[in-house]
Amino acid sequence: MLRKITISIKQLENTHTLQMAIAYMLIAYFFHAVQATFYKRGHFTVVPQFMFITSFVSFITLYLVQLNQNMYPREKMPHIIRSQVGIGIGTLFYFYGVKLISLSEAVILFCTNSIWSQIMVSIMNKERITKSRLFNSILCIIGVILIANPSLKSQDQLQHVIGCLCILACSIIQSYAFIIMKQIGTEIPSSVTVTYFHVIMLFLSSLQQQYVATFEYFEDYFFYSLGFSIFTLLAQVIKFRAQTMVTYDKICNYSYSQMIYIIIIDFLVFRTVMSTLCIIGALCIITGVCKQLREDRKVK
Repeated sequence: MLRKITISIKQLENTHTLQMAIAYMLIAYFFHAVQATFYKRGHFTVVPQFMFITSFVSFITLYLVQLNQNMYPREKMPHIIRSQVGIGIGTLFYFYGVKLISLSEAVILFCTNSIWSQIMVSIMNKERITKSRLFNSILCIIGVILIANPSLKSQDQLQHVIGCLCILACSIIQSYAFIIMKQIGTEIPSSVTVTYFHVIMLFLSSLQQQYVATFEYFEDYFFYSLGFSIFTLLAQVIKFRAQTMVTYDKICNYSYSQMIYIIIIDFLVFRTVMSTLCIIGALCIITGVCKQLREDRKVK
């Protein structure tokens, strides 16, 4: 039964590559939204510590379920290592930047990766940036700004600038790393790629926990840690699969769907009522994502 399902999915990937990649991204970012809910419910404030636990649990899980996989596809290793090191280094910049500026500012600056990826693909592959895709990206970013409602006040202007530059560096580096992932190809299971990512993150998050953060423990620590880890792993495996199927610029706008999922979950779980700005921002994101989805449906 499982074999038949796998064959059917691969056939769909071959015949409707872009559409399947979009579906994967929408599912992956739903899991990311659930992951964020566990983070919020756990009242966890030490991100590197959470990332270390996530990487540890994910690495053990992936190792146990894929003992028969080829963990060293020699011809693809340069692409795997380059992409995952890039994502890891970008994450390092992100965590450091968040320490210096507000999370809302960091989220907004990080969301510019949809712009960077389109510019990079245009330069690397000499492809023209479509005005429609760029407009959809900008519309979604405006929505994120309205929802995040950032505070631009800072006592130390230099630290504020450094923090902003760190988040932008993360966005640019990770955009490039996501583009490289297309070169890994669909013949390599995404779980293999995710394994290398978590090996790198174990090292990087250990350094950050040592030099940037302090250890934190709270009630139901292991429950929330495990929930965060499971949904992070599910999201990464599906998302990394999508990014090996098509270039990242074609699916980057669907990452904004996570904001909509989070708004819905916040209302259902935390009974959070949106402000007027949040409602307008959510409508901007829905418009940008749905407009992109309608346009991509026409692509064969």
